[in-house]
Amino acid sequence: MDSTKKVLNFYGIFVVISWGLMFIIHNEMYTTEKTIQGMTFIFIAAAIFFILVHLYHKSKTGQIIVLWSLGLLFILSCIGMYLVA
Repeated sequence: MDSTKKVLNFYGIFVVISWGLMFIIHNEMYTTEKTIQGMTFIFIAAAIFFILVHLYHKSKTGQIIVLWSLGLLFILSCIGMYLVA
């Protein structure tokens, strides 16, 4: 289980770095405001991701919290897609 946690943490770091590079490489496509919004979003999403990974590997209760959180996120995403579309 420890190797899974390492892989997930590596993935989270990779995502944050790749988004940062994307904004640097394609800086002519995005305004400063959009870049700040994008990086703020990815830092908040990454923080939530790292917290959920930590909770999941900490205890059985943490696993339940993560599963309920992911279920709620799924429902909110479905509702959001329905409202936006």
